[in-house]
Amino acid sequence: MQNKIPKFTFHLSDPCSEKYRGIELDGEIIHWIDDTEGFVGMFGFTHDMRGAGVSPEQYIRNEFTNHREFDFTACMQAQIIEYLRVHSKRFIQQYGKQCEKWLAHHARLRAPKHEVCATCKIRPFCSH
Repeated sequence: MQNKIPKFTFHLSDPCSEKYRGIELDGEIIHWIDDTEGFVGMFGFTHDMRGAGVSPEQYIRNEFTNHREFDFTACMQAQIIEYLRVHSKRFIQQYGKQCEKWLAHHARLRAPKHEVCATCKIRPFCSH
């Protein structure tokens, strides 16, 4: 695998799907999310948003990839890496050595864009 951050996908919108609560990489579910509220909460999604009918996946797509001058996709992916480092032994066993390279690549991507970091909702992860 390369040093650039991979594209993780998560499945939270369809409880009837066999992939529901899964985090996927290269077509393979690598982790099952136990606490979905905690997972989406790290992106700034709240219980009130859910109560208002907002889908966590739609919110995350809109906040981090769709409606911004800057695409926060790499930041979102880095946040998923941090989540997996804490919650997935399988992930650490399979990708642990690669994580530091991915996160270093993310830091290089973010460095020239610090001014937009203030608009990102992943502040607990990011120090900018």
